[in-house]
Amino acid sequence: MEFAMVLYIFPLASFLFGIIGQLLINKIYIVVGITFLGWLIATYTIFNDSFLIWVFVYSILSFIGAGIIYFIKKSKLNNIKT
Repeated sequence: MEFAMVLYIFPLASFLFGIIGQLLINKIYIVVGITFLGWLIATYTIFNDSFLIWVFVYSILSFIGAGIIYFIKKSKLNNIKT
């Protein structure tokens, strides 16, 4: 079960948090930072040190999700201005 969580549930949660966080906060690096800190704390409190590589993977997924929303918002704003 833990293997499925690491490969499917946690990445999806990180990606969705990136999307939702970007919609609410509007700062990519703050959203990714919160994701990184959350998974880093979980690494040392719940999981073990070998989970640390997944922290970086989940942070990248959060960055991708936030980046998608950032560019969608930016393109809509540019379309409104022209």
